[in-house]
Order: sequence, then structure tokens, then C-alpha cells
Amino acid sequence: MNAGWLKSARFDVSLIAGVALLAAAMATTTVVWPALFLPVLAVHTWLFGYEHLWATYTNLVVHPDDRTRYWRTIWLVPPVLLLLLYFTGRSYGMTTLLVVYFFGQFFHTVRQSWGLAQQYRHRAGSMQWDNPRLSELTLWSVPIWGFLNRCSERPDEFIFQEFWLPYVPRTIVIAAGIVCAILWTHWLVTRIIAYQRRELAWGHTLYMASHALVYLGGYIVINELCSGWLLVNVWHNVQYMLFVWLFNNRRFAAGIDEKARALSWLSQGGRLRIALYSAATIALALPIYYLLPVIGTSFDDLVKNTAVPTAMVVGFTLTFHHYVADGVIWKRKNNPQMTLLQNAQAVFH
Repeated sequence: MNAGWLKSARFDVSLIAGVALLAAAMATTTVVWPALFLPVLAVHTWLFGYEHLWATYTNLVVHPDDRTRYWRTIWLVPPVLLLLLYFTGRSYGMTTLLVVYFFGQFFHTVRQSWGLAQQYRHRAGSMQWDNPRLSELTLWSVPIWGFLNRCSERPDEFIFQEFWLPYVPRTIVIAAGIVCAILWTHWLVTRIIAYQRRELAWGHTLYMASHALVYLGGYIVINELCSGWLLVNVWHNVQYMLFVWLFNNRRFAAGIDEKARALSWLSQGGRLRIALYSAATIALALPIYYLLPVIGTSFDDLVKNTAVPTAMVVGFTLTFHHYVADGVIWKRKNNPQMTLLQNAQAVFH
């Protein structure tokens, strides 16, 4: 039986169960004590928010080879996004920007989850008994059901701002829930059979289960929109940070790279360097937290009657640039080093 861990049982259980439990604890705190939503959101933002964007940039701007390969994504995409978001805000207001973000964040998080599930599939081998297309449909079924459920609830506020989602009748939500239940029942049966045959891939199985539970909690079980969003967002951000660390650990497994000495040294593994790697992401994100309100306030003083705060537009620009960059750098045709995660063997230090 091939467990199919990305690194080791210790690391992968932390990635799968540990991150999900952390996200659940933070979201549950805001459900039980709604007054703590802002403090918990602040902790999430300061520890995981722009840090997870910097995780993307370690594979975009740090190494000169990456800067050459992705120069269009680095230099052309941000100004285009900034202009699009600015004029969208000016023309249609803050609510429209929040709706665009909500849709974008939903697609981005589910797409990342599918990509990580595929990594577990590759590590487990062929898994010929599990149809990839049916697996993808199963993975998407819970988020889609949950998103339709959110639409049917007609929320009018998101993070203390006016909000809107298109209305979906409850009959469609119920139908989506039935389809979802059928798909996941079939998934469970195939896992039981695989276990009996000693073919169960524990990594892929546990990851798929955690995915289902997180989206079930974030979009179905938790009634409050912001707390549900927080659950999925914390899970996504922390999971992504760990995944990128693993990628960099594989990438620089041969030792220090003279073209990226700091990143390659921090990515070597060991508790001390992992702690320093985490501290470095926080330190790199700190200027963003300081500069965003300063830039926003300064620009808003020059441009009167703006529809949305400039700091919010810049923040969304960074977020959407991260979405676009992820769609580029993690494709194997653009990043030949993706095979490192599929083929290399290592243990957690």
C-alpha cells in the first residue's frame, strides 16, 4: 500500500489535518464570540494574509531565472489589474469590487485545492481505480453546492460592507446537495474497496476528506458569511504557504543556489531554518501593511470623491495578481521543476 505522502506522514498530517483544525478553530471562535471577528481577522491578516502572497513571489521574482521566465506576469499584469479594478470601483462602487473578489477567491481556492489533490494523486501512483475526471467533479461538488447555498441566503453584508450575490432558488440548492451526496457516497465506497485491496492512498484520501469538510463548514454549516469565508481563507492561505515551502525545499535540495542565496539557504529544512523562513515571510509582508494605508490616504487626498479607498484597490490588485501568477507558475509547461514534487523522496526534518 502506497501512502502517497508529499513528504512524510508527519509533514502531510500537519498540512492536511493541522491546517484544517487551525482554520476551524479561528472560524469557530468568531461564530461563538462574534465580537472577536475583527481581532481574529487581524491575526489572520498579519500572519497569513500577504505572507501567502509572498510565497508566490518566492517563485516569481527572487531567482533571476524566474524573473526572465515570468517577466510578463511580473511587469504587465499588475498595472492592467490596477487600472481595471480602479475604474470598476469608480464606475460601480465598492460592492462590485467585493463581489468580484468573492467570486475570484472562490474559484482560486477550489482550483488550488484541486491542484494539491493532483499532487497527492501523482505521489500515490496511477490510482487506476479512481477516475480523475470523476474525482475532479466530486471535489468541485461541495464548493459549488456551498456557493449556491450562499447565493440562496441573499447576504447583504460582507466584512462590514454592502454586498450582493445573485439569487438561487432553494430547489437548485437541494438538487446540488443531492448530486454532491451521491458523488461523495461513491467516493467513500471506492475508498473502502481500495482499503480492502490494500490499494488505499492515504495522502490523497485524507486530503480529499479535509477539502470536503472545510467547504462544507465554510459554506453550509456556518451560517454567518464572514466566519465561513474566514474558515476557507485561513485554510487556503496556510496550506499554500506550507506547499510553497515544500516546493522550495525540493527545488534547492542540492544545496545553496548562488543565484538565490537567501531563499535557498532558508529552504534547506530543519526547525531553525523553517522558523526563519516563516519569520522572513512576515518581515517581507510588513511594509505592505504599512504602505497600503499611507499610499491610499495620500492618493485619496489628491483625487476627491473616489468611489472606493485606493488602499483597497491596491490590496485587491496584489490579491488578483497572486491569482493570475498562480495560474501561470504552477503549470508544468511553464515550470519544469513541478516534477520535483512528484518524483523526489525525502523525510521531514
